[in-house]
Amino acid sequence: MAYPIPPESKGAVKRAGQAISEGRASQEDYDTVDRWRAAHGYVINTFQAWLKGHINKKSYYVEFAQRLKRRNTVIGKLRRRQPNGDLLISDVSSMHDFAGCRMIFDTIDDLNEFREYMHSASTMKNVDHQLRHSQDPNKYNYIEKPKFTGYRGVHDVYRHYPRGSVRRQTRKPWDGLLVELQYRTRAQHAWATAVEISDLLDGEQTKFELDQSRRGRFFALASEIIARQHEHIRRAFTEVSDQDLRAELRSIENELGILRRLKLLRQFEDEEKLTRHNVLNIYRDESGQLALDVLPFANPSDAIEMAGRLEASEESLNAVYVRSDNPKQLRSAYRNYFYDPIDFVEIIEAEGNV
Repeated sequence: MAYPIPPESKGAVKRAGQAISEGRASQEDYDTVDRWRAAHGYVINTFQAWLKGHINKKSYYVEFAQRLKRRNTVIGKLRRRQPNGDLLISDVSSMHDFAGCRMIFDTIDDLNEFREYMHSASTMKNVDHQLRHSQDPNKYNYIEKPKFTGYRGVHDVYRHYPRGSVRRQTRKPWDGLLVELQYRTRAQHAWATAVEISDLLDGEQTKFELDQSRRGRFFALASEIIARQHEHIRRAFTEVSDQDLRAELRSIENELGILRRLKLLRQFEDEEKLTRHNVLNIYRDESGQLALDVLPFANPSDAIEMAGRLEASEESLNAVYVRSDNPKQLRSAYRNYFYDPIDFVEIIEAEGNV
């Protein structure tokens, strides 16, 4: 199974990323960054096999899927700036989420147990993967310290070194590439996917906000309400009562109608098309409505190439390569692509939240 090989020079990748960030990029610069991005498909394959082997040892249910970061998302991130004007990303070769594996748990207890298990010496003894932030394991713990947007979950970033690769004199070209593991509870996942669906519907970028808008405030309030009701923790708006949180959420919903639009979305009913390697493509049909096309492939390299072509076209709103051995898990883990925000709507409407 052939996977794209990363450019030999990380310096060339860094320079290409800087050129894109500064608005002076050539086609060669875009191609260099995209080749670096596509090479992470190999890392995804290594980590999905490693993680699923350990997931299968557990008695509790873990939903699993993985994805290669979209080309347009990478370019958009390179062009974003901090409020002071500085570039958000100074070195594209150090971005740690080109390759992503997502695990969704029913409870926080299951999430914490599995993550501790993955960090244990017994689990790590047979691989050379290196936890990038081992000195501060909770560096990306957004459950204990939620982002101001309301995002919750835990991320771990690893350097990719398959078993024995550190001891080999000749290494594979993918050694040392980074991968991000995402841990979420089902309720946290419902919130995160609702934000992405809502942004897509309304042409917004709430998840990337640097200054909080009214819709950003809505989702931040909703996140804390969900955390208190489903996980029994208070980590944001700590001085605000549950009653006042709900009252403000209702006020913003009456103003913006975010839930009303989410409830109108139809659900994807073509699950049999899903295979191990898929490109999910969102576009607008002839009537202007959002539509989803599922493109199955026999191998990852063809799928990655197609996702890149779609992203470069004007017709596609959102295209991504995803892999999963279980189509039902794929649908749930990437629910934003299947316009299915039902969990979030039900959680927020329950118990008089709105």
